[in-house]
Amino acid sequence: MRRSLVIGGFVAAGLLLSLIAVKAFEHYNTRIYPKTYINGIAVGGLTIEEATSKLQQAAFELPDGEVVIAVDDIRVASTSAGLGAGYYFDEVAREAFENGKSGNLIQRFFSLISSLFKNKYFSAHPQFNSEQIESLLTELKLKVDIIGERPSAVLAVSGAPTSLKINPGIPGRLVEVEKTIADVQENLKDGSLETRATVASTSAALTDEEQIAARDRALAYVGTSIVFDDERLKFVLSDRDIVSFLTFPTGIDTDEILATIDTWKTEIDREPQDAVFEYNPETLTVAKFVPPRDGLVLDTAQTLYLIQNSIDTLANPNRESAVINHSLPLVTKPPDKTLADTNDLGISERIGFGESEYDHSIPNRIHNVKITTDRISNTIVPPGAEFSFNKTLGEVSARTGYRSAYVIRNGRTELGDGGGVCQVSTTLFRAVLNAGLPVTRRLPHSYRVSYYELDSKPGIDATVYSGDVDLRFINDTNHHILVHGEADSNNLYMYFEIYGTSDGRTTQIVDHEVWGYQPPPPPQYFEDPEKPPGYREQVDWSAAGIKAKFKNIVKNAAGEVIREEEYYSNYRPWAAKFVVGPGGTG
Repeated sequence: MRRSLVIGGFVAAGLLLSLIAVKAFEHYNTRIYPKTYINGIAVGGLTIEEATSKLQQAAFELPDGEVVIAVDDIRVASTSAGLGAGYYFDEVAREAFENGKSGNLIQRFFSLISSLFKNKYFSAHPQFNSEQIESLLTELKLKVDIIGERPSAVLAVSGAPTSLKINPGIPGRLVEVEKTIADVQENLKDGSLETRATVASTSAALTDEEQIAARDRALAYVGTSIVFDDERLKFVLSDRDIVSFLTFPTGIDTDEILATIDTWKTEIDREPQDAVFEYNPETLTVAKFVPPRDGLVLDTAQTLYLIQNSIDTLANPNRESAVINHSLPLVTKPPDKTLADTNDLGISERIGFGESEYDHSIPNRIHNVKITTDRISNTIVPPGAEFSFNKTLGEVSARTGYRSAYVIRNGRTELGDGGGVCQVSTTLFRAVLNAGLPVTRRLPHSYRVSYYELDSKPGIDATVYSGDVDLRFINDTNHHILVHGEADSNNLYMYFEIYGTSDGRTTQIVDHEVWGYQPPPPPQYFEDPEKPPGYREQVDWSAAGIKAKFKNIVKNAAGEVIREEEYYSNYRPWAAKFVVGPGGTG
């Protein structure tokens, strides 16, 4: 009986203690634990708001005097009151409230029990208003900050060492606001009202010796370049660019390189483009064609690494070459709909590509290049059929939309409808060579045309004119092929692509030769009565007469030579040409 009473007493006591613990947790869930003091004032059992109010009612001494922030002998000052000096108890009251309330239920229980027997002390220190300190620092910065200029090198003319200029730089300094505000507050805790502002150097000028070393370092890059390309994409960092990336006395400006890469990305990055191919299966007339395009993203980190590594390599006097070439590091994403999904003609992939540029072309020539490209583009050639440029193009005249531009006719340069058509035939000729299709008719120009040598060696061109002056080739594959071209009238760049089914053939242009140099004749001037007197515009550039030849070797999938074609060109000397107003003589 007595034993049962004892057990019952323990159970009752346990229940009572549990009830007390629950009530204690409930009470202190929103209150500071007992025996807690802030700056000597008891705040145990109070809420955060109650503790803050109680502390604010107490009389704590505030700093009184002139607050000074200085850099060397430059000083700014304010009163303590002007900087909002005071005790800000909210934060320390919350710190006291959260003490002991972390962990699980058992840990919090023991923290509460411990608080009944052990005092806990927290301190609040006087503080200034940070915004008012920052306002005072603005006044100091006007007196202290110096806009510096970092040392740099500028190569005014590519490849010209004498055009290199070294800017030694201007020393700069800047008050570090956040660090200085923290120092002012920390000094106040120690009772000090004077703070030395933190000043950072933003740039330093080169010494005479460093300027000499900087010049020697920059000169090592004169005549060098870094080239990135991938088919139609090409970006060149010239020696001028490389020199501008240098920092002195050492280092490379990563931010400047990244800025350059960002400009490249605006031209490169694109979403995938699904193929669109709508055509009449009986007439093989194309209603709409959109070639498939992989989505592209330029890998910034890899490009940065390649540029930095190339700059280091070019600095080596024992480097193998003054030009470093890289493929653009591109991340690709294929389109959802491929070309093979759009047709049953075997037109499923690109098998040939050719390109050309036509800078310096007059507006009428640019117009003619565009309409010619559009008329030739999206032509389907069946297996075994011969393609004729002239037949496909049709009539070239003002009646069919062409404008007057300079053409080569009967060994002379003269105004005529269709100037610029040969830009298109030349570009298509390059695509046909690249595809390895047999060329059955090709004639070179009488003179070298400067446009065709902007991005190619002499002799890789094809002229066309009415009649037999034509460009022709045969589709000797087992499937239909599609000729697709685009002309960019803004960037003066065009290309042709040939789509079909690859049989594994490859091509290579070899044994390119140039000989028989003849100097260009004097400039030629063409009067335009619609231009004002004194008008003068260069419309073509001089070129020496030469002979040129090359071979295009075609191999099958096994690597065996199946065709070896040699192309020969004999160019007469070519004069620069100017359009002048009435009476103009050059």
